[in-house]
Amino acid sequence: MEKEREDSRFKKIVRISIAEGIFGQIFNSLSGPGSAFLTNFAIMANATPLQFGILAAIGQISQVFQPLGAIITRRRERRKGVVLKLLFTGRGIALFYGIIPFVFLSGSALWAFLLLFFLSVSISAVADNAWIAWISDMIPLRMRGRFFSVRSRYLMLTAIAVTYAFSLFIDLFTEAVPLGRLAGVFMREHLPYGFAIIFFIATAAGIIGLSVLARQPEKTKRIEEEGFAEMFFYPMRDGNFRRFLLYGCWWMFAVGIGAPFWQPFMMKKLHMSLFEVQIYGSINIISSISVLGLWGKLIDAYGNKTAMRLIILLGGFNPMVWLFVSAHNYPILYLEAVTSGIMWGGAGLVGTNFVLSVAPKERKQVYAGVSGAFSGVAMMTTMLISGAFLPHTLEIKGLHLEPEQVLFALTGIARWSAQIPLSWVHEPQSRPVGEALSFLIREIRPKIMK
Repeated sequence: MEKEREDSRFKKIVRISIAEGIFGQIFNSLSGPGSAFLTNFAIMANATPLQFGILAAIGQISQVFQPLGAIITRRRERRKGVVLKLLFTGRGIALFYGIIPFVFLSGSALWAFLLLFFLSVSISAVADNAWIAWISDMIPLRMRGRFFSVRSRYLMLTAIAVTYAFSLFIDLFTEAVPLGRLAGVFMREHLPYGFAIIFFIATAAGIIGLSVLARQPEKTKRIEEEGFAEMFFYPMRDGNFRRFLLYGCWWMFAVGIGAPFWQPFMMKKLHMSLFEVQIYGSINIISSISVLGLWGKLIDAYGNKTAMRLIILLGGFNPMVWLFVSAHNYPILYLEAVTSGIMWGGAGLVGTNFVLSVAPKERKQVYAGVSGAFSGVAMMTTMLISGAFLPHTLEIKGLHLEPEQVLFALTGIARWSAQIPLSWVHEPQSRPVGEALSFLIREIRPKIMK
């Protein structure tokens, strides 16, 4: 009877988490960090390379504020109220993105947008830190890999549907599509109105998601009596966690090289429409979905460290494909999207789980906050450097590389080097890579033989 109640409670947690996550994903797909709509919005506002760098870096610099989640909740027995209030504020700010072009001059509009975007994602980062501790209290460690993989599947499917639908909507303003009587509505000069509609829908979905999140059960947490300094210096006295921070910063530093320019390169240099960019994104997402269950099983059975070793190998390969892409052969990227999706699907799960697996049970929130802050600064640093010091074009034995492609080559090499600090991290449940590869072969072979 007790087991049945526990199973019923767990299923309720999963259902609520998936439902609120879907609404949150709508918000993030339209107005969150990495959104192609924000990139397109910045292109409309004539953003400079530096501003593209800042736009991409804001999603990472906001992670510096994650430890505030632990500070705010340290003397509280519950986190739910704090999470809901912070997310309401962070998501509500996005409503004003669409108003900016109508109240600011063109020269200052983008800077105003960047400021509001920074406030929105920074407040949300504080909430995310408290949320991850809240949900990890509800999900046993042995099941977290599979829980997050199932949740991620639904979120990724939502992302595909949302980005396709609204990409077509935005492209109506910029493409020569015969629309009859609507031709006078969907004109390039009306594009700011299109974005205003998108940001309104994003905000509405985000707020609806909070009403669902309010129904999520919560465990009473321990009240931390330590002072601020003691709370945050405690993880730094943990030698293994310091090695974990070095690995995390190294990896994020590598990923940040050229990160602001993937989407602008596709739109400006390869002349891909927003819809074509979303085709790439959807292939990426579908690939991720197809292997999330496999990654989840592998992480639960063989550890995050082992999974990350395989992810790093793929992570260095993917950028190298971009060195051979031009406006004439860009469909090659649709093949790269497959391997990229496989890699990022696993990287997303490891990014959520790894720090929780090396942190003491009662210190998960502060460990996650400190880790997020350090890795955010690391990725922000190379993002800003990429935007401020975009390299010159390069010719290598007949291969013409645009400035962005030079950065893509550097990020691939830097990613491979992250194997070095990863080898210094100890994870109790980590198993040898050879065993993980044998597991993958056993799992994949029957599907190939069908």
